[in-house]
Amino acid sequence: MISAAASSASVFEPKLLAPPSRRRRIALRKAAGDLYAVLDAFAREGRHPVRDLLIGTPDAFAVGQHYPHHDIEDPATGCAWYYHAHDPAVARHWDEHGHFHCFMYTELLGPRARPVALPGNPDVQKGGLVHVIAISFDASGVPTRVFVPNRWVTDEWLYRARDVIPLIDRFVITNDTRFDLTSRWLTAILRVCQPQIAGLLRDRDRLLAERRMVDPAGFAEDRLLEVVSTAPLDLDAVLGALA
Repeated sequence: MISAAASSASVFEPKLLAPPSRRRRIALRKAAGDLYAVLDAFAREGRHPVRDLLIGTPDAFAVGQHYPHHDIEDPATGCAWYYHAHDPAVARHWDEHGHFHCFMYTELLGPRARPVALPGNPDVQKGGLVHVIAISFDASGVPTRVFVPNRWVTDEWLYRARDVIPLIDRFVITNDTRFDLTSRWLTAILRVCQPQIAGLLRDRDRLLAERRMVDPAGFAEDRLLEVVSTAPLDLDAVLGALA
C-alpha cells in the first residue's frame, strides 16, 4: 500500500531542466571525474558506501537508527550526513533499503536568507541544519532515487531553494576518517547531480507554496506530506551524458 505521504509527492522530471552553462558543464565533468575516482577506490578495496556503515556498526541493522550512530558532522565545513531506513510497513512508491540525508549549517547561508519554516523553539543565535538532499538505495546497494522531504521529517530550518542551491557545491566532509570514502562519494554525487537537486528544491518550493496558501501555519508540519519532491537517479545515464 502506498501511504498518503508518498502519494502526495511531486515527481520531478529532470528533462525539464535548462541546459547547463559552460561553467556548470566544466564543474559537472570535474565532479564526474571525482566520482569515478571514488568508485574505483571502492572497487579496489572491496568496499561500498552503505555496506561500510553497516559493517562498521556492531548492532544489527535497525529501522530508524542512524548510521553511523552519532552521524558524520564536520564543524569546519558546516556539513553533515547520516544513513537510515524507515519502517517498511509504511510503504512509498519505490523499493528502498535506506537513504542518506545530507545537511549543511544555517551559518553558511547568505546574509539575506530568511527561513520559510522553523523547528519549535529554535535557537536563533546558534542556528541549525538545512537539509540539502536525500539519496535512496535499493536492497542490492544501488542508488536509485533522490528526494526532498517536508520540514518536519528532518526537523530542519527550511529555506527557499534560491538560498540552498548555492550550498550544494560546498558540501564536503574533511574530518571523517571512519567512513572517508562514503563521505567522498556523497560529495561527488551532490556535485554531479547539482542540476537535478536544484530542480527538486525548486519543485519543493512550488508545492509547499501551494500548501501554504491553504494552511499557512501547518504546511511544513503536515504528516500526510512526507516526501515533497522526488526523481529517479540513474548514475550511469548521468555520467554517460557528461562523458
